[in-house]
Amino acid sequence: MRTIEEIYKDMDELISQIEGEDAIEEVKVEYVAYDKNMKSLLASETIDSYMTKYDEIYKEDSAVLACFDLASADELKDYIADENISFDDLKTETVNASCEALKFLIYEAEEEEY
Repeated sequence: MRTIEEIYKDMDELISQIEGEDAIEEVKVEYVAYDKNMKSLLASETIDSYMTKYDEIYKEDSAVLACFDLASADELKDYIADENISFDDLKTETVNASCEALKFLIYEAEEEEY
């Protein structure tokens, strides 16, 4: 698994490669919610507080970070328990999910440019 620092570096590189001022602005505006949610989850001190925040985000926000490509907070809880996922790995996957959201937003913005 990649490190959080490596993923952040990839995200910076992705942003630097966006073409078109309108696309750059659109991505920045759209990504704010994902970034906020990622930072909120990363600020969790325990897996229980993380799950509480994830569940709130999942129910109330359209900028859901789909960690481990699971469709709900309950599925994520079950997966973590079944696979003995560490809290550090969960946080790394959170940043990875944010990076995937960024990639999708960039793709959408660049498609609109053409």
